Amino acid sequence: MYGRPNDFIPIQTHNSALLTYIICTFDIDENKRRKIMPLLGEIVALIAAFSWAFSTYLYKQFSHQLSALELNVSKGVLSSLLMLAIILILQDTAIPSIPQVWLWLVLSGVVGIGLGDSAYFAALKLLGPARTLVVESLAPIFVVIINFMFFSVSLSSQNYLAITLTTLGVVIALYPNGTVELQPKHYVIGIGFALTAALCQALGMVLTKQAVSYGEYSTWWAALIRLFSGTFIVGMLIAFLRHHSLLNALSLRGISNKAWLFIAIFFGTFLGVWLQFVAVKFTDPAIAQTLFATSPLIVMTIALCKGEQMTRGMLMGGLLAFAGVVLIFMPDLFVL
Repeated sequence: MYGRPNDFIPIQTHNSALLTYIICTFDIDENKRRKIMPLLGEIVALIAAFSWAFSTYLYKQFSHQLSALELNVSKGVLSSLLMLAIILILQDTAIPSIPQVWLWLVLSGVVGIGLGDSAYFAALKLLGPARTLVVESLAPIFVVIINFMFFSVSLSSQNYLAITLTTLGVVIALYPNGTVELQPKHYVIGIGFALTAALCQALGMVLTKQAVSYGEYSTWWAALIRLFSGTFIVGMLIAFLRHHSLLNALSLRGISNKAWLFIAIFFGTFLGVWLQFVAVKFTDPAIAQTLFATSPLIVMTIALCKGEQMTRGMLMGGLLAFAGVVLIFMPDLFVL
């Protein structure tokens, strides 16, 4: 039975029990967890950012083998099956029992994963990755606004400063160099999609945080509900579009190097979505989204280590974002 860590067989007797113990500690009450590890949510958010950065390199090679929507469904279905396998292995019966939790989680998945990812892929096609990521870096700001307007949630002055520094740093680092000719119509529509993606991601984080406030339940069940809800919506969308094939998405027909695709899905979606929920559970969604937004900077750092050239803007923006991240992890130094 899936329960509190002290309900398990002593971890010295079974190696599998140690893994179960580690995984299940994420489902302890938030207040108890903060006493043991105050910055757990922030640490998990950074791990999620690293996970997404790693998977980004792997996903690039499959962008021309499946459409963006088809790849989105493939990732969602395979990751959902992996989560279901973990739930069965752990004998996890801590499924959410309160209707409000299901409502918040389903809405979060539909808005954040379904609509948000679809808008993101559409923006990528029209604007390219650089401009899309710059606009999407506004997501933490949207989280702050939504939290304050609808839920009267505010942060410390230091946290607001950290969010500002990190967001500004990401924008500076990712701002496109040179001029790339884009048709005005495509540019305007692309910006609209990118803003929609940022807003949906922000709203998805806030909705997830609302689900956390309704009692205790398994983080794996919560992540599965979010992911399946978003994937189901995208799957329904593909079923009604002529130029996309749900069969290709489910069968991975024509995909080469499937092993690398599975690795990308494991780190980027399976672990990424679960870590995302754990991070939001133990910290403010604005802080979590700010740390998630550093994922492109991690990709740039990896590229630098591989010998790729770094511009002055990338260096300045990276240092500014790093200062913001450090400020997030520091205790409150001042109050304005």
